Amino acid sequence: MAKEIDSSTLEVIAETICGSGQGAGGGPSYESPGPYRTKSEIINFFRRAGVEPEGQSSTRKWFALESLAAINMGNLGNLIPSGIEKILCRLASPREYRGDSEITQKVIDHLNQVLQVEGLEIVLLGVQPQIRERKAEAGSPKPKDKPLEKPPDLTRIVSDSSLSDILMLRWEEAQKCVRAGSHLSAIIMMGSILEGILLYKVEQNMGIANRAKASPKDRTGKPKPIQEWGLSSLIDVAHESGWLQGDVKRFSHALRESRNIVHPYVQRLLSDKPDEDTCSICWQVVRAAVSDLLGGD
Repeated sequence: MAKEIDSSTLEVIAETICGSGQGAGGGPSYESPGPYRTKSEIINFFRRAGVEPEGQSSTRKWFALESLAAINMGNLGNLIPSGIEKILCRLASPREYRGDSEITQKVIDHLNQVLQVEGLEIVLLGVQPQIRERKAEAGSPKPKDKPLEKPPDLTRIVSDSSLSDILMLRWEEAQKCVRAGSHLSAIIMMGSILEGILLYKVEQNMGIANRAKASPKDRTGKPKPIQEWGLSSLIDVAHESGWLQGDVKRFSHALRESRNIVHPYVQRLLSDKPDEDTCSICWQVVRAAVSDLLGGD
């Protein structure tokens, strides 16, 4: 029976589409054996696969991931959504690499490593890729077995070494919470990372921040002291000051709202229960915010 693909698997597929390279602005890197694709090349790739991309982000990986998420439902094929099947088959096609069998096989091996947790694999029948079921082997790697993603060089944003050390420790702790199934704790930790780096950025640029229309004001119209700024104001001011892109601003507010269920009464009111998918989305927000503050893609 056909099923949707897990969000962590979609992330690897998105990275494979983008190609290997350093993360945006010197942020966390990801590895892929395929060629580097620019934003326009990614759009053309989707169309070669017979799928119209629906991403809105200006960042390559986010654009690819948003497009994959949009087709990861409905129009089910034999095993997985037909759009995802088309993408995987195009990624594994020798035609995509001008017949280079070595690169083709490396891409297939790379994809199969993550697809095995979905109970799937890609095989080449002649030159035609095909998705088929596979039996999980004992000891097959699981997402929780993957090494922790190393934090980016946050000292480029936060020059206070004691604070940057705290934020980098929280970067690792957030991932450990996800692995342990402590999804609410993970989101609270992610929100604290976002708030910490934005607060420091504003503190170091108070002149610019105070001139922003979004800066919180008192009754006389004078900017409030930084101690009275909330995460919402930090996000809006960072965007207005040109430090965060528009899409990152929107998603950062979504992370802020999820983080706010640290208050039990808020969680009861919203009837919200974070899960692994929520964490995956929030983690992308933290990465994107750090990337923008490091200089963008």
